[in-house]
Amino acid sequence: MLRLAMVQGRLSSEVAGKFQYFPIHNWRSEFFKAKELGFDSIEWIISDFSNPIFDDISQNEIIKLVAESGLEISSISLDLLMPKTLNLFSDKEIGWIFENINKIAKKVKLSRVSIPIEETCGVRDAQTFNKVQEKLGKILSLNSFNEYSIAIETDMTPNAVSHFLSHKDLQKVGVLLDIGNAAAYGYKLDDYFSQISEKVFSLHIKDRLSGIGPTVPLGRGSAEFDYLAMNINNLINLKDITLQTFKTNENYLTDTLQAKKFIDDNLIIQISNS
Repeated sequence: MLRLAMVQGRLSSEVAGKFQYFPIHNWRSEFFKAKELGFDSIEWIISDFSNPIFDDISQNEIIKLVAESGLEISSISLDLLMPKTLNLFSDKEIGWIFENINKIAKKVKLSRVSIPIEETCGVRDAQTFNKVQEKLGKILSLNSFNEYSIAIETDMTPNAVSHFLSHKDLQKVGVLLDIGNAAAYGYKLDDYFSQISEKVFSLHIKDRLSGIGPTVPLGRGSAEFDYLAMNINNLINLKDITLQTFKTNENYLTDTLQAKKFIDDNLIIQISNS
């Protein structure tokens, strides 16, 4: 079943002046509010090593919140890996992250963990490309992923993503495709769909202006929503659609409601009718 999720923090004001960051003050209440608004699940953001998911007592509270709210944690985004490329993290650091995730995965119905390979941790040369490939392959060999899949979120071109995932040790790795980022970088969804459609495990829904422009309300940027609505059923391994949409500090609730209505009217209805 395809789940409709929202990224943590969309129902909260900014934390530490950052648009996307773990909502330290409101993460508990967001579970109930997101469920009330009609979401099935949430994408948990790990912004740093102080995240509650790394604490046994807090893990029990998270499991209880999932049960009480009826809102699952469909995915976890490892934003704490953003400061540097993946190959520069030690096996011990990565192992500790997944050791803690594995404690909670089955109980919250986790289906995906996303590893960023973009922006500050993106690959910009052939040597780094190869090192990150090898590091990700090593992560897969050293850690257990029985309960969920691994996906990368990346600003590489569709062709480069296809090449990256062709590595013999990365055959089970998928892609978290951000349609807003794709539009901002000038990448066409048709290139993703024609080359790696079976690798797309999740969609980040947002809208941005082309030319690496800012995030804007859905329908006001360059994201190819018409193409997506017509072709989304070709993504045979898609597990969730996750809103990572525009918000303001003053009207974040209204912003999220408007984004959900846009998706209900322009995308979900297409899936339901197919």
